[in-house]
Amino acid sequence: MPERINKLLRKVDSSEVQGEGSFVKMKAPTIGDIREGVLPDGSDKNASMEYAIFLLGRLVKEWNWVDDSGEPLPQPNPEIIAELPYSEIKFLMDSLDIEGLTDQKN
Repeated sequence: MPERINKLLRKVDSSEVQGEGSFVKMKAPTIGDIREGVLPDGSDKNASMEYAIFLLGRLVKEWNWVDDSGEPLPQPNPEIIAELPYSEIKFLMDSLDIEGLTDQKN
């Protein structure tokens, strides 16, 4: 019986940005996810960042992350993701290869 190797949902260790025991569950991007976002021009940095936040909001499904006080963050959504420190956004983007996706869209 076949078994899918590249599963749509995967759990990623996020200890490098959130400490030991932290994780994030991410959905692998599909063609539908990629084409739904609006990226008008590859030279427009604001549009590129908005597209990245849009994709992260769709693809980051669950986490056990905390804020500066150690209180649990709400489950991921575009508004919460937009308020994360850049190092955490970069971790999420790198984990999903968002920059590679935006290059392919152009």
